[in-house]
Amino acid sequence: MANISCNKQLKKIWIALKRLDQNDERVIALREVSITRDAEVTTVKEVITHSFGLASHVTLKIRNSHGSLIPLNNSLPGSTKQRPHVLEVAKTFQHVTPRPRVVAMRLQSVVRRIERLEELLPRIKLQHHEKMNKDIELLNQKLVFLHKRMKMADSHCWKGRLIRPPLW
Repeated sequence: MANISCNKQLKKIWIALKRLDQNDERVIALREVSITRDAEVTTVKEVITHSFGLASHVTLKIRNSHGSLIPLNNSLPGSTKQRPHVLEVAKTFQHVTPRPRVVAMRLQSVVRRIERLEELLPRIKLQHHEKMNKDIELLNQKLVFLHKRMKMADSHCWKGRLIRPPLW
């Protein structure tokens, strides 16, 4: 166990061990672990793994006597030998079941969308070209109209009266 100086306050906690990583649901060991009140989380984990002889690459979950998850830190509530905390040792991602079909379905969806865009690309280009031609035609009509009005406004021949009021 880690060397702990005598001047620090020790907290004694009873912990029962369950090895879920070895598919064993029963309690294997019951030990009393001493943790200092000002210890960091990594130190608490090291003390617990060292006292039970566990590898460092496993996932640790600690539950109180009621079965609720509690944080693994220096403020662990006290426990007794009759009502210990339960330390569950699991493999990383042991209780997560990946669903590869979701990824495959998303990939198929993206592929279908790309194929549809590739099919529509010639039609989209044609529609874009038609829209551009229509816009150019409208701008041409407006330009002709404005050109006609400008010629009318620029004429300075006198016919005895004003046909149109000047634009200036």
